[in-house]
Amino acid sequence: MESHGVARRSRRVWIWSALGVLIAAGIVVGLLAARSAGGSGGKKKSGKDGPPASPVELTAVSRGTIDTWLETTTALEAQNSAVLVARGQGEVVQVVAEEGAWVEKGALLARLDDTNARLALQRAELSAQAAAHDAERGAQLIKQGYLSTKDNDDLEMKRKSAEVDMEQRRHDLADMRVVAPFAGRVTDRSIHLGETVVPGKECFRLVDTEPMLARVYFPERELTRVRVGETASLEVDAAPGRPFQARVSLVNPVVDRANGTFKVTLEVRDPGHVLRPGSFARARIRTGQFADAVLLPRRATLNEDGEDFVFVAHGDTVARVPIRIGAVSGDVAQILAGVTAGDSVVSVGQGGLKQGSRIKPIHL
Repeated sequence: MESHGVARRSRRVWIWSALGVLIAAGIVVGLLAARSAGGSGGKKKSGKDGPPASPVELTAVSRGTIDTWLETTTALEAQNSAVLVARGQGEVVQVVAEEGAWVEKGALLARLDDTNARLALQRAELSAQAAAHDAERGAQLIKQGYLSTKDNDDLEMKRKSAEVDMEQRRHDLADMRVVAPFAGRVTDRSIHLGETVVPGKECFRLVDTEPMLARVYFPERELTRVRVGETASLEVDAAPGRPFQARVSLVNPVVDRANGTFKVTLEVRDPGHVLRPGSFARARIRTGQFADAVLLPRRATLNEDGEDFVFVAHGDTVARVPIRIGAVSGDVAQILAGVTAGDSVVSVGQGGLKQGSRIKPIHL
């Protein structure tokens, strides 16, 4: 009996020991699970701090001068252009000017055979001299009473007629020459040495390219912004990247009823003779200038529902600020209200921003 009691006590000790071990193991497992859960919860809390900062480029608002321009395209024209034709008839015995040559006003371009014209002039000069001599003798005779007034008047009339005939022969001789009516460049030669030409035959084409002209057209609403004397600039494909200075020489006050535009004529100076009539040109006319203006790159501005705005940086966040845009020239805009000089504005990467977004400035 005593041995049975000892055995029961031993089993109870073993059972309680096993229960103690199990309880201790449960406590350890619970602590580990709680610690694991606590670490996982900390990470989730960190993830709830918001999206990462957006990389952006910042530009400082500055002050400076901005010009406003009207832009269009056109074709260049010569100030003067003329087709020179033969005024006399004869064989071409001399060709002086070639295509591309620059000639001065009155310069000889070609000469026709003028033998007959010169002989006719010599006869006319002799006749004029004889008529003048007869008229002089008549004046002396009438004073002495040997000549009637009528006969003296006839002699004087013959003298005047001979002088007129002589001037006509001189004019005919001059018609045997083709001369430049103005200074310019020969763009075409249509006659050849030895060719017989008749009056009206086209001989040369002459253009005056100093200055060149550019006629441009703008909508009626711009009429008050364009004035004579305003600065202009032109660029042509023949000289890329090289602007040519010009000025407004004429503003036509009449608006074309067909398309609602008015014409502006520009004068372009080209001492190097690079420009050519007919060349395609891009023209810009300055219509205004604003000094000490608040300036910002145009790319920094956004528009939504008709409202212009920018994102201004404050530390590592941005604020959406409405603005009012004034003059625009290329990629530069004048800001009339909303920001001041020195403000840092997002100029690249603002597409996904909103009020209070976090940013990370970068340098591109």
